[in-house]
Amino acid sequence: MSIDTLKSALPDYAKDLKLNLSSLAAEPSLSEQQRAGTFVVSALASRSAVVTEALLAEFGPKLSAAALEAAKRQPRSWR
Repeated sequence: MSIDTLKSALPDYAKDLKLNLSSLAAEPSLSEQQRAGTFVVSALASRSAVVTEALLAEFGPKLSAAALEAAKRQPRSWR
């Protein structure tokens, strides 16, 4: 599932979330690794299986193995 597909699946009241996804996807000050890591960590923090699956599929391959593993390590406060 692409970012556009994910955005279109969000309800109308989630307009701010749609805008934030678009802004992050186009943020020029982030490297590709930083952007991908931010999407992956945000997906994991959402605890939504659909969001996590979609964003891991799209951005997981853009991360190094070490960066992906670091993103998956959740702080104790998230558990």
